[in-house]
Amino acid sequence: MVAGLLYIAGLIAALVTLMMVGFAAPELIQNFTGRLNAPGSDVIGAVVDLARSLNWAVLPFVGGLVLMALGRITMLLGSIDRALRGNP
Repeated sequence: MVAGLLYIAGLIAALVTLMMVGFAAPELIQNFTGRLNAPGSDVIGAVVDLARSLNWAVLPFVGGLVLMALGRITMLLGSIDRALRGNP
């Protein structure tokens, strides 16, 4: 039961983070293409600025993936335990 809740919480955290990044994407894309189309543009600088503007999304997304992984590992260990005991 706890493993399922961990998995669902991680899934929700990852999906909500992706949704929030999606809402911010039009402005980010516009700023990125504007920097690339500017005279004397620096591609690496534009990519670095894009990454800096998305740094807030890394921790919740990775945290959600870790919660999902912990839930799946717990489910796997529980099923192995039940299989070894012979209980269905």
